[in-house]
Amino acid sequence: MYIRRNSRSNRHYVLCESYEEHGYWKHRVLMDLGPDPALHLEYPGGNSFYIKEYVEDRLQSLGAAYTIEELERLFLPFVPPDIRRIYEMFDRKPPPKKWKSLSKEELFRRQKLLHSFDKRRIHYLRCGRVDIGNLDARPWGFLNPLLDKSRDEIETMLQEMERELPLHEIRPYLYTSLHMQRHFSHLLTRNHPTALDQDRLDELFVQDLCMLNTDTRFFQGVEDHDPSTLHPYLVKYLIMYLDSRWDEAYFWHGYEDGFIGTHRFFRSRPRMQKFSANEQEACEILSISLNEFKSMTKDQLIKAYRVRAKQVHPDMGGDKETFVKVKQAYELLMRRKH
Repeated sequence: MYIRRNSRSNRHYVLCESYEEHGYWKHRVLMDLGPDPALHLEYPGGNSFYIKEYVEDRLQSLGAAYTIEELERLFLPFVPPDIRRIYEMFDRKPPPKKWKSLSKEELFRRQKLLHSFDKRRIHYLRCGRVDIGNLDARPWGFLNPLLDKSRDEIETMLQEMERELPLHEIRPYLYTSLHMQRHFSHLLTRNHPTALDQDRLDELFVQDLCMLNTDTRFFQGVEDHDPSTLHPYLVKYLIMYLDSRWDEAYFWHGYEDGFIGTHRFFRSRPRMQKFSANEQEACEILSISLNEFKSMTKDQLIKAYRVRAKQVHPDMGGDKETFVKVKQAYELLMRRKH
C-alpha cells in the first residue's frame, strides 16, 4: 500500500495498493485523499494521532491487506513534526521486509526480472554515478525496494527520490537511466556526455524514450497503455530533460577528483584540519557523526543529504526553515570534500 501524489503544481493524493494477478503486479486506487492526507487524521491529545474510522471502513470493504502499523507509517509524513518526532522515537521496530526470508539464489532470480531502467534509476539516485557497471552480476541490497511492486508504485517511489535531484544532475540521471552510453564506444567520453555532440544526444534521448514507451515488459500490469502516445510515467522525463541542461563543470570536476584520487599515494594526502563549530553543527543537522563524515566519499555525502532532505521536506510534513538549514549544511560540508 502507498500514497501517490498526482501532480506537483496541483497537489492531490490517492491511497493505492499493488497486487499480483496472473503473474503480473498491478495497482488499484483504494481511496481519494484529496489535497491533504492530514485531513483524514485525528489528534486526541498529547503526542498521539490515529486514522479516522471511515478510512479503515473503506479499506476493509475493498478487502485491502494492511495492518494499523503499516497504515500509520504511510500517513506519518503528513503528521505535524513535533508529533511525528515522538512517534518515531517509540517506533523503533522497522517494518518487516518480505525479501529477508528469501535465499540468495531466489533473491538473485527475482532481481534479474526487474527492468534495467528501474535498476539504473535507483542506482543513480542512491549513488549518483554515471558509470554504473554490471547490475546483473549478483544480488544487490539497494534493488530490493523494487521487488513485489506494481509499475505505478515503483514510479511513485522513484518520483519522490527524483524530487531531491539538483538541477545539474537531471540530464546525467536520464542519460544513465536510459543507458545512452551504449550508443558510444569511447571509454572516456561515453561516461562524460558533455564531451559528446549535444544535438546527437538530444536525438538519442527522444529515440530511447520512445523506444521505452513501446516496451511491453516495462508496462507489464499497466492497463490501457497506447504505445503510440507517450505515457505519463515517461512524459515527466521529457519535461525534466527540456527544463535542464548539461553542466560541463560537474562532469570534469568529478573526473579530475577521480584521477587525482587514483594517482595519489595514501601518505601524501593532507591531514584533515580540525572541524569548525559550524561544520560540527552541519554534521548534526545531517544526522551524521564527525567520524562518519571523515570517511565519507562525496557520493556518500550526497546520499546522506538526500535522505535527510527527504525527511524534512515541506511536502513530506517538514518545514521550510529546517529544509533550508539542511541544504546549507550540505553545501558547507561538500566544500570540505573538494
